[in-house]
Amino acid sequence: MNAPVIKRALGSAWGELHPLVRRHYDVRPGTEQRVTMRGTMDEVYHSTAAKPFLLLGRIFGALVPYRGRNVPVEVHNWGRIENTQDVFWHRTFSFPDRRPFVFSSRMVHIAGDEIVEYVRFGMGVRMRMSVRDGALIFTGIGYRWNLGPFTLYLPSWLILGHAVIEERALSDDEFLVDFKMEHPLLGRTFAYSGRFRITGTGAEESR
Repeated sequence: MNAPVIKRALGSAWGELHPLVRRHYDVRPGTEQRVTMRGTMDEVYHSTAAKPFLLLGRIFGALVPYRGRNVPVEVHNWGRIENTQDVFWHRTFSFPDRRPFVFSSRMVHIAGDEIVEYVRFGMGVRMRMSVRDGALIFTGIGYRWNLGPFTLYLPSWLILGHAVIEERALSDDEFLVDFKMEHPLLGRTFAYSGRFRITGTGAEESR
């Protein structure tokens, strides 16, 4: 029951991931496991058309509202003993001449190959998980908004468009994260890409 969230979604395909990518996501809910990564985003981009959506996103604590190049980023993933379903994320983007921007979320397995990454107020991005040549692929399939006893499903085009994230090992200790969003009318709305290394693991770093 407390297998890693991504392993639950991938099933037998989990073994096809590069070992470094598996190490990143090998955090089991219901434990005090933790993984820390540091790296640099070569570019953090959003289009002019995306700005109104990014302002809305700040209310929900989602996405990054700034543009920049060579942006240092630190990422923490961890589990909690009392929570056997979710893995938590804490990302800190250090833009020059700005206060660090923090993007926090949690990931949960829904069913089959689907996970949801939730931010504030019950808003979540639905994604299907797959493996391609050892790389982990997140493919957006819309949004899920939990409103008390009700769940509202929203299509990708209603906000910033279709999201695809690829995490691919570049060596035994460095991996690439490439995230892009494409809207059918607005084109590329949001993207970032950078290289990371795992710098710490273990329960001793847990919050």
